[in-house]
Amino acid sequence: MERRRILLIGDGDIANETAEALEGAGATTIRLDTPDEDEVRDALGEGAGIGTVAIVARDDAFVLRSALVVRYVDDDVPMLVTIFDETMAAHVRSEIRRCRVTSLADIVAPSLAGPCLAEGLVAVDPEHEPPVGLREEGDRAVRTPIDIPSRHRVRALLQALFHPYDRSAGLLLFGALGIAGVLIVETIGGLVVLGQGPADALYGAGKTVATVDPNQDVDDGPTWFKSFITASMLVTLVFEASFTAGLVNRLIDRRLTGIVGRRAVPRRDHVVVIGLGQVGLRLCTLLRRCGVGVVAVDEREEGENVGMARELGLPVVIGRGGDVSLLRRLSLGRAVALAAVTDDDLENITIAMAARAIAPELRVVIRAGDGRLANETRSLFRIGLVRDVHRIAAVLLAAQATGSPARSVVCKGDDAHLLHEDGRLEPAPMRAAA
Repeated sequence: MERRRILLIGDGDIANETAEALEGAGATTIRLDTPDEDEVRDALGEGAGIGTVAIVARDDAFVLRSALVVRYVDDDVPMLVTIFDETMAAHVRSEIRRCRVTSLADIVAPSLAGPCLAEGLVAVDPEHEPPVGLREEGDRAVRTPIDIPSRHRVRALLQALFHPYDRSAGLLLFGALGIAGVLIVETIGGLVVLGQGPADALYGAGKTVATVDPNQDVDDGPTWFKSFITASMLVTLVFEASFTAGLVNRLIDRRLTGIVGRRAVPRRDHVVVIGLGQVGLRLCTLLRRCGVGVVAVDEREEGENVGMARELGLPVVIGRGGDVSLLRRLSLGRAVALAAVTDDDLENITIAMAARAIAPELRVVIRAGDGRLANETRSLFRIGLVRDVHRIAAVLLAAQATGSPARSVVCKGDDAHLLHEDGRLEPAPMRAAA
């Protein structure tokens, strides 16, 4: 059979891995890194016999430009492109015919989410709502419900209120509870010591808390009660200062976490995702769809996806993932897993080692993008489950470019397998780790 000819456009590691996977799949690959219109025209010229054009890169703008150039040169050749931005991807699907759109993040997020949720899961099937897990049984992947620890709403609310992540939230809570406590105590004092009615006692206590004036009947009360009220007024000043400081900070500062609600930092049975790039964001949204609490960590407050995560209601903490004190504040000891998915392989290893120092039994999933480093990490450190995301994505991209009906890719140990609609697993010609 004649080898299928694929025009591969793109540079970088993901394009290199895709080229290798295409060769393993039996395709003839013509490679262009950053071509102009003339180079594309020459590659698609008469007699070239190009079956598919695959445009593989992490820069959405480059992919879009290349797709438009290809379609201008040839209005019929099938295309496979990688675009992360969902809005741009939807426009490309609707405006450019015979163009299949996917992304590195969409391909690899299920393979990262599965091990985060349970030891035996090789991946998550996101096509279901809610998503289901995939377990390996021989040469098939069997769908199975995901066992999510039951979440007690009342306990979660109390933990969010009384164990907040933000210091400003702590000040706000401390001040509010203190003011409420003084109001209650002074109201009881007015009822018991001064013999006032409930309305008068509450009114007098309210004036003290608002620093307007102490209860007027205190002037005729016992000396010890006057001393008590004096102390309570001074203490109230501290509580009100704390409350005001916390409130002002939350109003004027950019808030990436909340005190309660969806953006509250979970304190138990959650997954900590470090790195909010394309893969990290997709992983967070998929884990939340599965029903598990998630908190993301990123070093850059103005990172490319921090604003998007805020719109999606994901709690985001700004800091360095390898900071042990930060990981402790995120209740790592009570988490179900940690995913180190920054785009720096060495940083991911550092994060995994820091996590192991805090919680030795914690499930740790490590993103790698260099096959050699992924192999060294697995053999030398044994610190977590390593997933080489570029190789995983390359396997499926190569399969789709060569006409395979495979719908996704899963990992069995070091081997990548193509998953078909009927659950059949087909060994890929390229390993998940070199």
